[in-house]
Amino acid sequence: MRTIVFISIFIIHSIVYCVNAQNPVITPAWAFKHIVWEDSLNTEAGVMKLVDSYLSRNIPVEATIIDSPWSTAYNDFNWDTSRYPNAENMIKKLEQKGVKTILWLTGAVNLKSKDTSLQKCETYDFVRKNKLGINNSMPHEWWKGYGVHIDFTNPEAIKWWNTQLDKVFIDGVYGWKVDQGEFWFGDSIQTHIGLMSNKEFRHYYYDAMHEYTIKKRSEGIIIARPYSHQGGCFASTDKMGLGWCGDFSGDWDGLKLQINNIYQSSLLGYAAPACEVAGFFNKRSSKEEFTRYIQFGCMTAGIINGGENGAFTNHLPWYHGKDIEDIYRFCVILHDELVPYLFSTVVDAHLHGGTLLNNTSFEDESHQLGKYIFTKAITSSVSNQKSFTLPSEGFWYDFWTGELYSASAEVTREYPLSQFPLFIKKGAIIPMDIQSDITGIGNASFKDKVTFLVYPNGLSSQQFHLPTGDGIEYFDCSISYDETKKEISLKSQCSYNYAFIIKNIEKVSSVENADTWEYDEQKKELRITVSADNKTLYIH
Repeated sequence: MRTIVFISIFIIHSIVYCVNAQNPVITPAWAFKHIVWEDSLNTEAGVMKLVDSYLSRNIPVEATIIDSPWSTAYNDFNWDTSRYPNAENMIKKLEQKGVKTILWLTGAVNLKSKDTSLQKCETYDFVRKNKLGINNSMPHEWWKGYGVHIDFTNPEAIKWWNTQLDKVFIDGVYGWKVDQGEFWFGDSIQTHIGLMSNKEFRHYYYDAMHEYTIKKRSEGIIIARPYSHQGGCFASTDKMGLGWCGDFSGDWDGLKLQINNIYQSSLLGYAAPACEVAGFFNKRSSKEEFTRYIQFGCMTAGIINGGENGAFTNHLPWYHGKDIEDIYRFCVILHDELVPYLFSTVVDAHLHGGTLLNNTSFEDESHQLGKYIFTKAITSSVSNQKSFTLPSEGFWYDFWTGELYSASAEVTREYPLSQFPLFIKKGAIIPMDIQSDITGIGNASFKDKVTFLVYPNGLSSQQFHLPTGDGIEYFDCSISYDETKKEISLKSQCSYNYAFIIKNIEKVSSVENADTWEYDEQKKELRITVSADNKTLYIH
């Protein structure tokens, strides 16, 4: 009981510093996909080696984070050519592979660094002379050395800072991993607009980074802390493209703490918290811990894999064996297939309020992903037999077995390492992007189509906000399925190639108005394709 009271009080306390909360920003479609990075070599060779090692194993990579240190000093925005001899060319090569670049930064400039290989920041004297820093531009020790934090309440400081960002925000760069620096500059901070608490000041930094980024590139993002055990709320709920709670160990304790942080972030209104797979530092994941990390991660907004605790060993799925490589690939591709569903849910949250993760249970370590998917994390190796409670509304299909459970059912069953608790709600209509047969849901014939996975339950109807590319633009599409009449109604703002996978349907002899259709009597599954914007399909 004491723990529950503590959590409740802490959430209420945190809300005080999230009072500016508004509906969340739209996360670009690309940002839901697999992001990798390394913090071991911190070199151009290391970046390319890491990305190529995933791609060569048919594990998609959407973006990579160039972590600290990449500049000659914190934060002068001059590439360290001893580490990155030709950064612009590296970014182009990554883009040619379909991989976007994200750059790490903080909001401070240094007089000196803990890393003696880094120089004094050339902008340090300029910031002090022109009083562009907090606390009257007086330097202070922080986790990357000794320097001054930029005053993001000062329009002139922001204007100057943006000119520095311009030096590296080139084609191929899509955003920033905005790390904390302000945390070390005092509980009370003197700013351009007056004295304020550190927690009150934070959002000015993150907001400024967000505003710069989306003004330069509408599909750009900042990856920032939402709620974190390291100090409460950080980024504003309406200015955070993708959340990473930050700095966990790779063991069970780290996974459990991260789940707690992600769930608290959701309760506080952050729409898109992602998982830092296998943690960042301290203990490394065992084979089983690594696997359960990625399985939980693929049921959040994003999979972000990298850290100093074994970037080229422990964080690589194949390091743990071919079986774990296959599980990891499955999880990444399943998550990629769900991007239209994730994107649509976050757009809905942007328009009407809400979050991607719902019905969170701290006790069961379970949540719903949107309306139609339920999962529970596995956070111990005591036994593969897990017990948990399904949501209190609807009927739920076990993704692996097809078994149907009623609302609030108590489930107890074995989960081998290749599986985890995953359920689909009866009546679900889930938009997907299926490119292959790796997850078993579809196959390569669904490539370049929006596919709707349908689990009938009388009359089901849903409106979706589907991405037109990999940014934030979308079109609306309404789908309804009448199980009794066996009719599919499609109403869309955009003529497109659509596909339907209808589960648990009996005896199909024809489909009227379809381009193609195929019925699997053994699976009781109907697959349909159609190119249209508005059409009704009749199943006989």
